[in-house]
Amino acid sequence: MLEGVFPILATCFDADGTIDYGSQKRLIEFCLDCGVHGLVMLANASEGHLLSEEEKRSLAEFGLREVRSRVPVIITVNHPSASAASAMSVFARDLGASAAMMLPPFFGRWRPGLDEVRRYFELLDGAAGLPLVVQDHALSDLNLPVPFLVDLANSLSGVEYFKLESGNIIHKARRLLETGDGAVKGVFGGNSGVFLPEEREAGCRGTMPACYMPDVFRRTWDLLESGSRGEALDYFTPFSRLAAYEKDVCNRCVWKELLVARGVIACGAVREPRPAFADDWQIEQLMKVARSCGLIG
Repeated sequence: MLEGVFPILATCFDADGTIDYGSQKRLIEFCLDCGVHGLVMLANASEGHLLSEEEKRSLAEFGLREVRSRVPVIITVNHPSASAASAMSVFARDLGASAAMMLPPFFGRWRPGLDEVRRYFELLDGAAGLPLVVQDHALSDLNLPVPFLVDLANSLSGVEYFKLESGNIIHKARRLLETGDGAVKGVFGGNSGVFLPEEREAGCRGTMPACYMPDVFRRTWDLLESGSRGEALDYFTPFSRLAAYEKDVCNRCVWKELLVARGVIACGAVREPRPAFADDWQIEQLMKVARSCGLIG
């Protein structure tokens, strides 16, 4: 059963854009030392869409080898082709991944209908041999209604979890869990984990935020699980402002600069083209927000 804090691992780059495996190893150990319940690789916040297929496989193999089954690892297999996504799922399964996560298929302005989306997940369900985490994200520009998601879970044995990041995710999580007839094993919140306490109260089984403050999310989770909701809110609220700033103002993985400031990785580089807003002023504003909540000194 997947449950708890599952940060999305950043992909660490050198200044020239090549993968920095030394920093990647330190980031994995940092997250594990902070007590995470699991990890996610190759997702949107991992810049997975900016990696070549060869880089994806190399990084997945490296990450799973470094984790050494200490926590479950979810590998993202996004691809508009069911065949390609299935092949990556099988690759991840054979390396020891605990689940595969994917968006519904889309490409540019092409948006499939729900029948095509269903067929996509049928093919993955038949091929992957892993629990599937369906990611409902605004990025796909697809409306996946609750009855459709429930039907996927009821009819496809591998569709066990959902990560919600589109629309009113707290309402959607409640509806999924109320109508899922037990087929939905768990709902994870996304959107940088800004409203983790409220998502947990709505029944979400976990959260998948960025990886620059896994210690904060773990402590908040533990307080919520112990019934100390007031203490959890008091503790988490200042950090939720940082999560909101990261999500809405300084996104596109520019937040990796926080991992540099925390001494975890060597370089905050993102894959080119670098966002135009990611200038020194914006990064300093991010640091100010991080200092105001006490994440960095």
